[in-house]
Amino acid sequence: MTATMDGTVLVGTFNEPGVQSPPLPPSGGLVLTGGWLGDAGVPGNPEALAGAGPDAPSWLVAGRAGTPSEGRLYAALHLPEGQLAVLCPSAEAPQRPGPENDVGWVTTQRVPAGGAQPCHADLNPSGTWLAAASYGSGTLTVAPVLQDGLLGDPVAMEAPVGSGPVAARQDQAHLHFVLFLDDDRLLVTDLGADRILEYSIRQLTGGEDGNGEEPVLVHTLPAGTGPRHLAVLPPLPEAEIAEHHLAVVGELDSRLHLLDLDSASEGFREIAIVPTHGQNQDPESIRENLPSHLVLSPDRELIYVANRGRNTIGVIRRTGTPELIAEVPCGGNWPRHIALGHPGGAPTLFVALERDDAVVGLPLDADGIPGEAETRVTVRRPGFLLPS
Repeated sequence: MTATMDGTVLVGTFNEPGVQSPPLPPSGGLVLTGGWLGDAGVPGNPEALAGAGPDAPSWLVAGRAGTPSEGRLYAALHLPEGQLAVLCPSAEAPQRPGPENDVGWVTTQRVPAGGAQPCHADLNPSGTWLAAASYGSGTLTVAPVLQDGLLGDPVAMEAPVGSGPVAARQDQAHLHFVLFLDDDRLLVTDLGADRILEYSIRQLTGGEDGNGEEPVLVHTLPAGTGPRHLAVLPPLPEAEIAEHHLAVVGELDSRLHLLDLDSASEGFREIAIVPTHGQNQDPESIRENLPSHLVLSPDRELIYVANRGRNTIGVIRRTGTPELIAEVPCGGNWPRHIALGHPGGAPTLFVALERDDAVVGLPLDADGIPGEAETRVTVRRPGFLLPS
């Protein structure tokens, strides 16, 4: 089985390294000895197929087509002594994986990330560099992708010293997300210091004279934002949006920050700030909501944000004046990650429910609003989803 098989979702789980998880209830799930699970038959008859792989993969990156990385998966392993892993399709992968075997991927390389608890990774468009963010240590790691698709020696660097007003979460730099804008330009969120750090790969790796391990630019966000995840929003000429925008999830302020990506020379210009949920609760409880991931609708007009504290999906319209237009149940407890898939041609929002030991699928209606869950598969502590 490969990552491109129709109706397949690979799931990264937060298993405890080296420890067999207790059996799950008899609801189609299975015990995971590693951190992977294949899921097929969605949305009609979802079926857990197999679990195997490296420990605690908090993020998976599919290789870029037409580059040495093609056909491989790259994983950030959320461990106290973090690692990056490379996976290749198994030459002996069965046609029909089952609980007694793997899901068609084998770990061919592990390299140290040089930081604690890597939580996100990204490849540049040419598939020549892999970057990763380590939350626990505030470490940025970059590693070259070699001609055989394996990783060369990684370079790890600490973020500049910084902190924020939320003492429990912002005592120091906490890097959470990396995003390549092109082959050289790299954005890194610092949840601990309310900023987006911008780096040049050429400067980081000694390709030209420069400032070495220092960011090229620092984009400052409002105090207490806690920037977590990013998404580039493309222009929508039909809606009179001519620029590229950057969407930033504020984990600590429960707001989506929209920035003008084309105004980067002096820091990103703010376009709008939109709450990720309805404003019908005590303002002091906002910090308990902790929104996680965001994705764009298929037509690129809507942004979906997962609200962990409220167990909802916030739907934000970006056309006209950006605003929250809907908030719907996510199908369970603690939506850590969401991803769009098209099982059977039907657009579906998949949700990893970390505290419910389940993955669910919410169908999108004609207006792009998620409905009630039609798919539910038992998975131990899911944290990341990669649909085909």
